[in-house]
Amino acid sequence: MAITSAFLMMGGFFLIGVYVAGALGVLSLILMYVFSDAPLWNIMGNKAWETNTNFILIAIPLFLLMGELMLRSGMGERMYNAVSRWISFLPGGLIHTNIASCAIFAACSGSSVATSATISRVSLPTFRQRGYSERLVIGSLAAGGTLGILIPPSIGLIVYGVLVEESIGRLYLAGFVPGILLALMMMAMIVVASIVFPSIAPKEPGTTWRLKFLGLFSMIPVLLIIMVVLGSIYAGWATPTEAAAFGVSGALVLALINNSGPAVMGWFISIIGGSSSSTGVLANLQERYPVVDGQLRQSMTINFGMIKDALLSTVRTSSMIMLIVVAAFTLSFAFARLGISHDISQWIIGMELSGTQLVIVLVIFYLLLGTFMESFAMLVTTVPILAPALVATGVDLVWFGIIMVILVEAALISPPEGINLYVLHGVRRDVQAEMAEASGQAEEIGTITDVYIGVLPFMAVMAAIIVLLIIFPDIALWLPNLVKGTR
Repeated sequence: MAITSAFLMMGGFFLIGVYVAGALGVLSLILMYVFSDAPLWNIMGNKAWETNTNFILIAIPLFLLMGELMLRSGMGERMYNAVSRWISFLPGGLIHTNIASCAIFAACSGSSVATSATISRVSLPTFRQRGYSERLVIGSLAAGGTLGILIPPSIGLIVYGVLVEESIGRLYLAGFVPGILLALMMMAMIVVASIVFPSIAPKEPGTTWRLKFLGLFSMIPVLLIIMVVLGSIYAGWATPTEAAAFGVSGALVLALINNSGPAVMGWFISIIGGSSSSTGVLANLQERYPVVDGQLRQSMTINFGMIKDALLSTVRTSSMIMLIVVAAFTLSFAFARLGISHDISQWIIGMELSGTQLVIVLVIFYLLLGTFMESFAMLVTTVPILAPALVATGVDLVWFGIIMVILVEAALISPPEGINLYVLHGVRRDVQAEMAEASGQAEEIGTITDVYIGVLPFMAVMAAIIVLLIIFPDIALWLPNLVKGTR
């Protein structure tokens, strides 16, 4: 009775559009009130406290803040331009830059939505001016953004690791090779499409080696932060939370330098320029003090605004995630107390499927579920229920975690509910409006159907990588077993 009631209510809540956190929280309260005599408010309070004081989960807002600082300081645009100089010669031109830039930026933010929004704002005006196929461009941006869930530091892998009590370090190591492989497979698909249909991507002009290396040099600080953050986690020198704290510190310094560094250098040169004596420098300083003071104040205002916007965006996203996680943990407790999790696990075990067969069934289930259910809700509501059955059938939870995260990626771009599709469509409309205002000519506004069609080839690539992972589990398990040892 409890199982039937739970799934009927859950389906009803999602069908009528109740917010995910509200649906999970109310469902757990109703189940506990009707089928148990447990003290409801004490349980809710304890679960909220345990979740929000979980040391590992503190990494979520820290990684989000690191990405927001890099996003709002203009480093995303610099990174995009640098990458484009190196790979735009490939068939498909700048579309490859979307995938590569998303992969790199994903290693900074861990957020799919932030990655998609950042790279699309930087790139869409250029694509419209150069005559690229808008469907393929939008598809590459939507799909490339999903790499943020797979490539470390992944928010999705942190949540999954906490839900199944698995090592975050092993999950990060397991996600590295599949993440890079997925990005390369997407780029290979773009190459093939561009050769078969040359009109979708014009040939890009060459770039001098000087500009290529200047672009690479400008990326060194960002790449250094990524290497230190991930390297410290992989080597076991720091927990994900400690590494994220370092990443935020480094991103803040880089953001301040990126916003203020050129201006400060200009002020310094203007003050000491043409004066070899201390008296001349002092005279220049006195003469230029009002201008320098005004510029300093303006720079401080810009930096303060950037930090405020980054903090507010981080708070909004973190609050949404943590509310869902608290509600999911409460529901998981209710399911465990009422025996629902045990009954479902026994039912699955009773099907006498092998581990591989069970994973294939779950892949089909999640692909269908992702078409109408929000991706993060899909992760937190189902994984705690399925984990015991997966362990009982001998499925490696690290391996399944990577498959699960790719399925969540697919849900992010699955019509009609994929959130990345609507983020990209909204950004595209904003860019088109800005270009129309600048040119004084009306711009044709694309429809959401263009976005749906554009992501289909990339969803096929995701399906291919899932098949490869099922056939060759070592794609995910080789690196964690090499670094952490075989279990």
